[in-house]
Amino acid sequence: MSTNNEIEFKQLLSKANYQDIYDKYFLDEKAFSQTNYYIDTLNFDLKSHQSALRIRVKNNAYEMTLKVPAEIGLLEYNFETNIEPKLNKQIESQDLPEDILDQLLNMGIDIDSLIILGDLTTERIEKEIDGNLLVLDKNRYLGFEDFELEYEVDDYNEGLIQFKSILNQFNIKHEMPNNKVQRFFNRKYKLSNN
Repeated sequence: MSTNNEIEFKQLLSKANYQDIYDKYFLDEKAFSQTNYYIDTLNFDLKSHQSALRIRVKNNAYEMTLKVPAEIGLLEYNFETNIEPKLNKQIESQDLPEDILDQLLNMGIDIDSLIILGDLTTERIEKEIDGNLLVLDKNRYLGFEDFELEYEVDDYNEGLIQFKSILNQFNIKHEMPNNKVQRFFNRKYKLSNN
């Protein structure tokens, strides 16, 4: 298991902004693909706690991650898992690592109601800049595509200055978007209510 305090800045991009940033920073970098399978109850109980549970498939490896709010950023609990994710798969309590199970029980989540509600596939490119990680994502989920820039940092204040400087090069005003899981669940809710 590993835990880490994730501090990152995000910005949704237009397709044109995505291409401009790609051309400036990522021409020599190789993209890779990963798919997140999002887990919650049908009542979105984890979402109501500003938390998210997922299984990420990358390079034929599976990792389960629980993200919960921290004082700054999010606290992540990461574990290798053998669960092969698929839509509508029920997640059993014995499938959950003990640390994740404990966190979910502390939130009052009904463990027997956890189900994989869908997936989001990201084509990702990464590059280290000033000791931090600049990430360019193209995301596909529920018949939709969006583009996002992320900047993963160790120091919040310095990182924010650097991130805004990167955005300023492209005349982009920083507006904190919903994260991927929030965008996924908002789209799922919208589609289910149409």
